[in-house]
Amino acid sequence: MISKWMLLIALIFVVFWLVKRFQRAARQPPRSEQKVIEDMVRCAYCDVHLPKSESVTGHGQYFCSEAHHALYARAAAKEK
Repeated sequence: MISKWMLLIALIFVVFWLVKRFQRAARQPPRSEQKVIEDMVRCAYCDVHLPKSESVTGHGQYFCSEAHHALYARAAAKEK
């Protein structure tokens, strides 16, 4: 008699655990929609921080736009 009650309690626990697990999985966005952590870089001209994938590279530096890259190159040429 006691073993039947223990089996029933264990079965209720397993069902409750499965329901909670599926609810938690349903709330999370799919992996394709989850945000990706990305390195941030600083524009060498204006010091704005932006994701590395959105930056423009040149002269061993990162820039927020092609215009700032050109301005930096012009300023570097004047210094020489």
